[in-house]
Amino acid sequence: MKKGLLNRLWIGLFLLLGGCGGAVDEPPEEDEPPPVETEISSTSEASAFLSRATFGATTEDINGLVEGGSYSQWIDEQFTKTPGYHIDWAKNYATGVGDTGDLRDNPEDWRAHSDVIAYLQRDAWWDIVVNGRDQLRQRVALALSEIMVISKFGSLINEPDARMSYYDVLVKNAFANFETLLQEVSYHPSMGKYLSYLGNAKADPAKGSRPDENYAREVMQLFTIGLYQLNLDGSKKLDASGNLLPTYTQKDVEEMAKVFTGLTDQNDFFFAGEGGSSHLSRTEPMITYDDYHDRSEKTIMGQVIAAGGGTDSDINQGLNILFNHPNTGPFIAFRLIQRLVTSNPSPAYIERVATAFNDNGSGVRGDMKAVIKAILLDTEAFNGSGSDPVVFGKVREPLLFITHLFRAFRAQKDVNTLEGLYRYSSYNFHGTGYTMQEAPLEALTVFNYFTPNDAPFSLKQEGLLAPEFEVFGTDGLHQLLMGLIHKDGFIYDTYNITAELQLDTEKAFLQAGDYDELLEHLDTMLVGGGMSVDVKNAIKDYIQENEALENDDLVRHVIGLVMTSPDYAVQR
Repeated sequence: MKKGLLNRLWIGLFLLLGGCGGAVDEPPEEDEPPPVETEISSTSEASAFLSRATFGATTEDINGLVEGGSYSQWIDEQFTKTPGYHIDWAKNYATGVGDTGDLRDNPEDWRAHSDVIAYLQRDAWWDIVVNGRDQLRQRVALALSEIMVISKFGSLINEPDARMSYYDVLVKNAFANFETLLQEVSYHPSMGKYLSYLGNAKADPAKGSRPDENYAREVMQLFTIGLYQLNLDGSKKLDASGNLLPTYTQKDVEEMAKVFTGLTDQNDFFFAGEGGSSHLSRTEPMITYDDYHDRSEKTIMGQVIAAGGGTDSDINQGLNILFNHPNTGPFIAFRLIQRLVTSNPSPAYIERVATAFNDNGSGVRGDMKAVIKAILLDTEAFNGSGSDPVVFGKVREPLLFITHLFRAFRAQKDVNTLEGLYRYSSYNFHGTGYTMQEAPLEALTVFNYFTPNDAPFSLKQEGLLAPEFEVFGTDGLHQLLMGLIHKDGFIYDTYNITAELQLDTEKAFLQAGDYDELLEHLDTMLVGGGMSVDVKNAIKDYIQENEALENDDLVRHVIGLVMTSPDYAVQR
């Protein structure tokens, strides 16, 4: 592999993202929203769509989508796919070895073997997102997990079942109503423990205690309405002096904290630590102890929750205030567009998706199906790369490089024994989290691996956002990605990875000398038709200079060059 070629391609990535001249122009005002795209015009367009809606396009999925003929129909079919749940995966496949019983029949082993089962959590995630047929649901669940964050790092470090159960809540509600999602997230013991309102009691003047404000603050700042008042298009409102208008005050946080008193897990005691921890208490919704709930009147952003209500009643009202707040539509629209389509959506795009959040066309607010369709079928999603190539697109997250590699080249699993305790079929791809800098539910803080409004300084100067650059250490990603592609001994042997890429189709192109056809095939499947002529020519030159290599080695080099090119690194 010519390292110099890789370096030149990566230099292109930074020029592509940082080399635009001048500030970003505001898009022209539109009298009517542009029509949504539903008909499929090419395999390349289908592949680009699948890069936004799945964990990576495959040849089979591209052809199936083209044959189906309609993006809208594909989405509707995805809405009906059976969800892949992580807890069920563990119960179905984790067979005990030796004296260890099957995990299905021994629920308390989740805690007894928590360090080991943390690896199983990753194995389940990789199998589901690579091989599951409910691709859209899982892709949205990942996006939600990066908005409504919990993490292994912190109070949940020894509770893999709690984390997997929480992720299943996101999978379950990916196509539900946003208010239902918000309720189930708020009642999950993982969130209760992670943001410290599990066992949160009303104020006790005698002890000088007051309700914990952690979740009250984050559910507003990060999950629903944000710090500043927004217009429907996501722009910030200003007062007469041009100052930003805060969405809420510290007093609102204190009042919301009173709402989230009286909840605990199902351990038969209210205060955390007084009762034992069980698989049930870690995975089932929290329950109420109204004796510890603050029953006083609460005023939140001008809306009153009457005195005398119980825990459930007050929480439902508090969450309903957030759900119906005018910020919630554009706040969630912007974040989901960023996670699925583009880091810098136009105000008009945000407004169209926020409008779908506010009303699905039948008077229903918060319909996630309507929101997802509005995001994926918007004209900007289809035409942005052509109409505004400097701004449109997003840097792929490290996770998405690997999921696409495994999906595109039909990575095969093998039977693995996890620390001599459990046996199941998997990729055994769980020892490289720090190399990737990213693994599901393993962010270091509640702010996720990256924040939505961040970017390298050079891009911020141009008014552009690129959140994924916060975790985009190219050296670490290159080492891992190229190790997986080449089946490098260090990567595979050190971590006992068992992912076997299937490359017969690609090797056949090389065997026949069909270099252009190979590059067109990889362009369509991996880049969605977005590979530049310069990149194709550079890779073709490399192939011709290295024809003496074995086909297996050469095709792996070629795939590596494509997937480490700027054309692939920026999803368009």
